[in-house]
Amino acid sequence: MNFPDTGRRTFIAGAAAAVAVQALPSIAAGPAGGMAGYPTKPIRLVVPFPAGQGADTSARALARELESVTGQTFIIDNRPGGNNVIGVKAVTNAPADGYTLFYGTNSPMAANAVFFRSLGYDPIKDFAPVAMVVRSPWVVVVSAASPIRTFGDLVDASRRDPSAVSFATGATGYQLAAVLLAKSSGLSINIVPYKGTPQALTDVIGQQVTATMSDFGTMRPLIESGRVRPLLVFDDRRIAAIPQVPCLKDAGFNVPTLFSWTALFAAAGTPPAIVAWLADATRRASQTEGYKAYIAKANSEIAFAGPSELAAFQRKEVESYRHAMKVGNVEPQ
Repeated sequence: MNFPDTGRRTFIAGAAAAVAVQALPSIAAGPAGGMAGYPTKPIRLVVPFPAGQGADTSARALARELESVTGQTFIIDNRPGGNNVIGVKAVTNAPADGYTLFYGTNSPMAANAVFFRSLGYDPIKDFAPVAMVVRSPWVVVVSAASPIRTFGDLVDASRRDPSAVSFATGATGYQLAAVLLAKSSGLSINIVPYKGTPQALTDVIGQQVTATMSDFGTMRPLIESGRVRPLLVFDDRRIAAIPQVPCLKDAGFNVPTLFSWTALFAAAGTPPAIVAWLADATRRASQTEGYKAYIAKANSEIAFAGPSELAAFQRKEVESYRHAMKVGNVEPQ
C-alpha cells in the first residue's frame, strides 16, 4: 500500500495551524542551562549541499529573513559530500548551544536513515528538531538540446538501448525516486550518483548524462531560460508554472510520492528555550513578504511546523522512505 502523500500534506497543514495558535516559550528570562542572553554572536547555518543547489538557495533566502526579524547574523556554511555526513558532523560535533544549526532536507534527515546500512549518524537521535519550513515538488528534466521530448520518449530510448540512457542523481532521495520510476514505467537507466545537483545539471545540459531530477526551485530558472526540458513532475499534481508537464497521476505511475522538504535542526541536547527561540524566529521569518515572494517564485510551499510537530513529521518521513524502498525492492547500500 502506498504511503498517501495527501496525508502528509494534511499533517503539515495541521501542524502549521497548531503552531500558529500556540505561543512558543519566551527566552527573555534566559534559556535552560544558564545561557542567558542568547544569541550574542552570529549563528552558523550548515548546509550539506554545494552552493547553488536548491537547498543552498533556499537556506540563503531564509537566513536573510531570519536576520531581518531577529537582528542577528546568520552565516551560511556549505559542507557538501560524504552522503551529507560532512555537514552532519559539523553540527553534531559542535557545542549544543544553538550557534550551529543544520539546514536539513529529506535526504540527510529521512532517506539516508533507510538507504544506508552504516550511516554514521542517527537523524532522529543526534538532532533537536527546530522548525520545518518548506515543501517542494521534484521534476525530471533532459537537456533542451536532447531529441527526447517526453517521458515516454525517454522510456522508449532506454528500451532501444539501455546503455545509452543515464540518470544523474544529486541526492539519496532522487536516486530512490529514479529507481521507483524505472520499476513503474519500464525505464531502463544507468544511475550516476553525484555529490550534488549543480554538477549533475551541468552534465545533463552538456548531454554527458541523459536526465536528472531535482526540486522545481532549482529547475525553474533553467527551464525558463531554455537550457533544460521538463518531462515529468514527480508529484500527484501538476505545477502551475509548467502546466503542460504531466505529473505521476497523469502518467499512470503508481509509486510513493516523494518530495523535498527543508527544516532547521540543532544538535541534540540544545536547551529547549533556545530551540523555542529559534522556532519562533523561523516562524516569523517564514511570514515575511520577502520570504513569501521567494517561495512563490520557487513554486514551493511554506509548511511551517514547530519542534514537536517536526519531530513527528520526520519520523513519518523515515517510514515513508522505508516503504518506498520496499515497494521499489531496493536494498540498503
